[in-house]
Amino acid sequence: MDMIYEADSDKTRERDNMGGYMTLEASVIIPLSFCCFILIILYTFYLYNHLTVYQSCYLSALRGSQLKNASNGAVKAKTEKELGKLLDEQVYMYQLDHTSSVTGSEIRVSAASFMYNLTSEYGLYNEKRLKSQRSVSLKRIDPVRYIREAD
Repeated sequence: MDMIYEADSDKTRERDNMGGYMTLEASVIIPLSFCCFILIILYTFYLYNHLTVYQSCYLSALRGSQLKNASNGAVKAKTEKELGKLLDEQVYMYQLDHTSSVTGSEIRVSAASFMYNLTSEYGLYNEKRLKSQRSVSLKRIDPVRYIREAD
C-alpha cells in the first residue's frame, strides 16, 4: 500500500514542477503567433490592392478599346472615367494615382495604390508606404473588321 502512495506522490511532484514550463512557453508562442497573424492580414490587404488595381486597369482598357471609330480623346476620357469608378468602388487604400494614354493602335493604362506600412514603426519592414503599381496595354482593334480581313 505504501508503494502505491509513493508512486502517486512522485507523479504529483513531477506535475508541480512542470506548471511553470507551460506558462513560459505560452508567453513566447502566443505573442509570436499573434504577430504572424497580424502580418498575414496586412499582407492580404496589400495583395488584394495589387490584384484589384491590375483588374481595374485591364477592365478600363478593355472598355476603352471597345469604342469603335472614336477619337483618341474620347477613348482616353472613357478609360479614365471607368478606371476611376472601378478603383473607387473596390480598392482599400489611402492614396491612388492613375494615368492612361491612347494612341491610334494601343491603349495603355497604369495605376498605383499606396498603403501606409503599419509595421515600419516596429522595424519589421522599413518602407513607410507599400506601393502596388500595375500597367496594362491593349491593342485597339475592331474585332469584327479584324475577323473579316483575316479571310
